[in-house]
Amino acid sequence: MPRHARAVAGRKGDPSVALREHLVAVAEELLAERQVSAITIRDIAGAADVSDGVLYNYFADKTDLLLTALVRRFSGIVERLHAKRPEPGSATVEANLGVFAAALLDLHTDALPIFGKLLTEPALLRRFMNDIHSPGQTFGGKQIRDPLVEYLAGEQKLGRIGPVDVEAAADLVVGAVATVALTGLLGAVTPAGARKRLSAIAATLVTGLEPATSRRRNR
Repeated sequence: MPRHARAVAGRKGDPSVALREHLVAVAEELLAERQVSAITIRDIAGAADVSDGVLYNYFADKTDLLLTALVRRFSGIVERLHAKRPEPGSATVEANLGVFAAALLDLHTDALPIFGKLLTEPALLRRFMNDIHSPGQTFGGKQIRDPLVEYLAGEQKLGRIGPVDVEAAADLVVGAVATVALTGLLGAVTPAGARKRLSAIAATLVTGLEPATSRRRNR
C-alpha cells in the first residue's frame, strides 16, 4: 500500500478527499505549536506520514495549505459563536448579552493568536483577511457583529429593549469584549476577572448611564 494511502487507511469516503482533510488537520496541529515561518513542507509531510510531493497534488504550495488550515480554524471558531447565540425573548436581555459576550470572548481568545502568528507574514495575513471577508464565505467579520445586531433587533421588536440604535449597542459590546480579550491575553486580567467584566458590561448596557431618576423623568 502506498505511503499516502496508509495515512488515511480505514477512513470512510473518497480517499482523495480524506487525504486532503488529513493534510489540513495536520497543518492546523502544527500551526498550534509553531510560528508559520518555522513550518516546512517536510515537517507537514512527516507529521502526515506522506511523501513531500503528495502535498502538491492538493495544494499549490505550503502557503496555500497553511492558509487553508488557518481559514478552517477561524471558521470553526466563528461557528461556535453562532451556536451559542441566544434567541430573542428567551431568558433576560442582560443574561443573553452575558452569554453572547462570553462566546465572543472565547472567539477573541482563540482568534487573536491566529492573527499574532501572521503579523510577521504580511503577505499571508493579507490573503487570510481577504479570504475570511470574501462574499463567498459564511464566517467573515460581519458574522461576528451581525448576529448580535439581529438579536438586539429581535428583542426590540418584542418590546424588551427601547428605541435604541441596535448597531451602536452591538459595537459597544463587540469593542468592549475585544478589549477584555486583549488584556487577558497580555496577562493584565485573570480569566475569572474577564468573566466578571463581561457581566458588568452586559448590566451597564442594559441599565444605561443615566441616573434612575433621570430615566423615569425622561419616559
